[in-house]
Formats: sequence, C-alpha cells, structure tokens
Amino acid sequence: MTNDEPVQPDALEEEHDRDRRRYFRIEDRVGLLLVPVDAAQEAQLIESLEAPSSRAGLLNDLQAIRDRHLPERRTLEYKFPTVAAYVKVIESQIEALAQAIGDGEGFPNSADTEVCLSAQGLGLHWPETIDIDGRVELRLTLFPDRVHIHTLARVVRCDDEGDRGYRLALDFTHLREADREAIIRHVYRLQRLQLQAHAEEAFEARYQQYSLKLKDKPKPN
Repeated sequence: MTNDEPVQPDALEEEHDRDRRRYFRIEDRVGLLLVPVDAAQEAQLIESLEAPSSRAGLLNDLQAIRDRHLPERRTLEYKFPTVAAYVKVIESQIEALAQAIGDGEGFPNSADTEVCLSAQGLGLHWPETIDIDGRVELRLTLFPDRVHIHTLARVVRCDDEGDRGYRLALDFTHLREADREAIIRHVYRLQRLQLQAHAEEAFEARYQQYSLKLKDKPKPN
C-alpha cells in the first residue's frame, strides 16, 4: 500500500484493536464527567485541548518534564544532595500550586464511577445510550493523587444491558502525551498495589493453613 492510498475502515479498526491491546487495563473508581458533543463542539474542544495555554493538565506536564530529566536529577542528588533536597522542596510547592489550578478547572472531586481504564480509553456503565462513533468530552480525576485528564473520546461500543443501563467502550481520540503518561503511571501504580495485596493474602492463607496443621499435629508424650 502506498502512502497515497486511502486507509480502509477494516484496517483502521484493526489498528485501534492493536492499540487497545498494547496498554494495560485496570478496574478503578474515578471521578468522571461525560458530555456528548456535536461536530461544532468537537472542533472547539479539539482547539482548546491542543492549546499550549491549557491549565487542566499542568501537573501532568510538570511530571513529564521531571521524568525526562531524571538522569540529571539523579546526578544532582549524588553530587549535591543539599541542593537536590532544596530543589525537591521547590518542586513540591510548584506541584501544590499546579494542583490547585487544576482543581479549579471543573473536574469532579469524588471517586464515584467504576471504569475499566487504560491509556487508550475506558469502559463503563452509563444510564443513556450514545450513538456508535459519537464523540464525548471527558473530565477524569484519578485518585488518590487527583490526577486530572481532559480529553475527547469516540464511542466504539454501546451495549444494552437492561436494568444496568448501557455498557460503553470509549477510545481517546485527542489525549495529550503528558496526560497519557499520567494514566500509564496511575495504572502501573494500581497494578503494583493489587499485586502486593494478593501476595499478602496468599501469604496469610498459607500461614493459616500452617497454623492449623501445627494445631492438629499430635504432641509428643
């Protein structure tokens, strides 16, 4: 296929499937505002999301900059630990300010929606049907760090589940790279915590079994 040939719909769908498989998914409770948008609103939203002056993801931008300069930070910590400690204090103050700015941008402040989240999109139950291929504006708050994500998404599935409403599958169509990295960090963090919790539960179960065996073991005369 040459670059001038149009991409077929089936090829686009296969590409989306590959993208969805590429990212880890996790069940989570988030703060969510979901608003369907029409074509005119979609154009305005895309323009605002691409504007460099957007304040919604300021904290994510700061974290992305920090990650890019991690080698320099490690060198500073090794050679000048006092200076590095002071830099961390300044960073924490800047992050607190960025967090306050983000909190004032209309994001939800409670984790009241269960979703299946990845850096490619999310799935959730919704009380109303939304047309397939329709666009929705999303404002997400990820807890406990109150990470803010403002994005545009496309409805790829809308399954009627009776009394439970509708099961939506949404793909992010306009997501800033710093916001995608923030979601990836959040998903990895939750996965690590879940793995630790499962390991502790398994250890506790083995310990209980061992204790029961010791209790049932005949004592020597």
